[in-house]
Formats: sequence, structure tokens, C-alpha cells
Amino acid sequence: MREQLVKHKDKIYDGTNRCTSITVHETANTSKGADAQAHANLQSSGNVRQASWHITVDDTEAIRSYPDTAQCWHGGTREAAESSIAVEICVNEDGDYDKAFALAGRVVRELRRKHGIQRNKVYDHAHWTGKDCPSRMRAAGRWKEFLDLTEPNQKEKPVGMISPFEGRLTGHHNDRGGYPEHKGLDVAPPKPGQVGMPVYAAFGGIIRVLHRTAKPGNLKSTWAKGRTGNGMLVSNPDGEGNGYNHMRPLDHFKVGDKVVAGQLLGYNDRSGNQTGPHVHFEMLEDWKNEDSDYAPELAFEKFKIKIGSAPERTSIAPVKPADSGSKPSTKSSVPADVKKKLKAMGYKNPGTGDVEKYQAWHGLYPDGDWGSKTEAKYQEVVRAQNATKKMFGVPDNWASDGYWGGTSKKWAGYTSGRNGWNNPHGYLTKKYINNLKKVGAW
Repeated sequence: MREQLVKHKDKIYDGTNRCTSITVHETANTSKGADAQAHANLQSSGNVRQASWHITVDDTEAIRSYPDTAQCWHGGTREAAESSIAVEICVNEDGDYDKAFALAGRVVRELRRKHGIQRNKVYDHAHWTGKDCPSRMRAAGRWKEFLDLTEPNQKEKPVGMISPFEGRLTGHHNDRGGYPEHKGLDVAPPKPGQVGMPVYAAFGGIIRVLHRTAKPGNLKSTWAKGRTGNGMLVSNPDGEGNGYNHMRPLDHFKVGDKVVAGQLLGYNDRSGNQTGPHVHFEMLEDWKNEDSDYAPELAFEKFKIKIGSAPERTSIAPVKPADSGSKPSTKSSVPADVKKKLKAMGYKNPGTGDVEKYQAWHGLYPDGDWGSKTEAKYQEVVRAQNATKKMFGVPDNWASDGYWGGTSKKWAGYTSGRNGWNNPHGYLTKKYINNLKKVGAW
């Protein structure tokens, strides 16, 4: 850790910090260049904010601005200032948050050793005032992971492979029993026909190719010969590569961006040549050579991961679209009324993960919080289901459960057979609703 101690005392209280706890914050400054040095300079120059903290951490270094014993203005309470050491983690867009996360864990580990601080005395900012901070860590559900990094006997654990997509293995690489020239393996979603399900990075690396404009049934190659549909090519640090097809990448991604294992890349779709929704996943010995593919099954076997198992989301939270609605949730469970709705849809023991699945399936940002946007979508689906029943005479025992899929999967085929209004995206489209309105059923 490097020291750049602040000389003035206008942003700290008089007295000595008892150093009985540690509070973890995030800077909330995503601007380029907003690294540890920039924040240390901010404190040294006087800091226009009515706040101060002891240590700032980015992806390469930690800088101390105040001694541990200083009563810094942080946490929103006097008790936090008098007893807790403040550590800020940088979230600048040109930094590697995952590395900053790990380095901050090591910094807190050393502080725990130095002051004899127990695990249950490592707090997030929310502990003191309820503020959503560190927001990125909380949104990704990584608090326990962070605490594990602070354990005095913690060994460095390299990130291995992450299962990229949850579902059912439906197609092998050609030399593992797949059809000739099948360059990867196929994993279909948990329920046949599902789209809008999250796809995660199997390994960390750099995005080399992106494609977002492919249409369903389009046989034209996208990022390499014979690969159809939307998708992404990622190069790994060892020179290998990973290909993801029939997946629409998140809008904020661009070529050259870094991703880490477990990071949300996008959602599966119907683009390209596929008989049913699935994700086509490839492994390449050389990311520059599209014909250097080898059986991805070998990687799954090496890292002891079952193909189609639920991904371990151990990396940074996805960047939230501006129009996504609900704020990231900090809830560990769902309200009783929401559980009742989810159970009616077929979820046995509903939790926040099931809320996320519902949201992703219906075109919402998957944050696990059944907020106003999710409730509005639920009501919209129920209304459309009722309108469909009214217009087409769908049997009464087909429940209006608010889930456009599962039981209602039959509805799409039922209406499609009459007027071709089948919904191609797994959630209600404006076109479908407009058609219902035209005939007075909405």
C-alpha cells in the first residue's frame, strides 16, 4: 500500500478512531481515469464533498489518505467515524473491477490482521444508513465472496471456467458425436422454446467480434464461416477463444471491452439457423483461427463443470440499461404475494433467482426485485392472456398466470395457427398487443 497522507484536518473529526470495524464503500464514479490516484488527489486537494475515507483501492494499487486512527467522515453516522476504517473501491469504466474487488479483499484482510477485527465486524456502507453501497457488489450478490477474501488464512483462488448457460445439452461437437463440422456444443434453455435467458462468460478475455442484427432463420455467417445468428467472440489471455451464437449481446458492449468469467454477456434469442432456441458455445485453440475449434466438452471435464449447470455469477454486475426500470435489489427473498404469483406459474420454491428468470424472459432487466416495472409487465401479460382467451375461445382451464411461456406456450401456437401472431421473443411484443387492440380484444 502506498501512502499519500492528507495534511489538513477539515474533513475529519477530532479524536481517535477505535478501529473496531471496517466499512467497505464504492466510489460510484464510473468516469474514465477515476482510479485510486485520482481519488487520493481529490482528498489531498481538499475534496469538495463532505466526506473522507482512509484507503482507496483500484485494479492496480491501494493508496492510504488517512491513518487508521483518523475519524473520517464516512458511513453517514458518528459511530462509523469513531469506530470504523473506511475502504473505497474504484468503479471507473477503464479499470478492471474484478481485480479491484480482489485487491480490496486483500487490503481488508491485512486490516483485520493488524487490528484483530472479526469477520462480523466488516460492514458495507448499507449497514450504517441503508444506503445502496457498495452498489455494484451488492447488485451482483458478492458480499459473502468478498468477506471470504478477507479471511486471514484465505488462499488466492484463481477464477476458472464458469458454465455459460443453464439448460439441456442438445448437440455435441462433431468429434464427440455431433454432426460433421459442428464447431461447438448446443445447450437448449431449461424449458423448450425459451428465449431471453442469460448467457455468461465462460472465461475472462477481450471481446473481438460482436453481432446483433441477425434475423431468425438467416443462414448468413456472422463472426466466422458457418456461424449464424447474433453472438460474440472473446479471446482469452492464453490466446484461446470462446464463441457464443444465438445470443444477443448487451447493448453497452463494444469490441475491445474486457469481460471476466461469470459476467453477463447477453440473452439467448432466435437469430440465425436453429430449429429451436439454444446457445451454441465454441472453444478455439487460437481465437484468430476460426477452424481451430475443439470439443468444448474437454473444458467442462477439465474444470469439473456439468454442461448446462447453473452459472456461478461471481463477477461484476451487468451494466443496467437506462430504461430498465427497477433499481437493483438487495432483497434475499420475495414477498408473499409475489411468491403466490410465481407458484401459479410453476415455480416450486420461489426466490429472487426466479424473479430474475421471469424478468429476463419478459424483456426486463433481471435484478430480482419485483418492482413497479415487473408488476406492470405481469398485469400486461395477464390482460393479453385474457384477451386471447376472449378472442380465440382458449379453454378456461388455460390459466391467465401472467407468464408468457410455460403453460401459455400453447397459446402462442394456438393463436399462430389462426393468424400468424406467434410471439417470437418470449415476451409480449407491441405488435401482438396492437393486433389484439385492432380486433377489440384488448
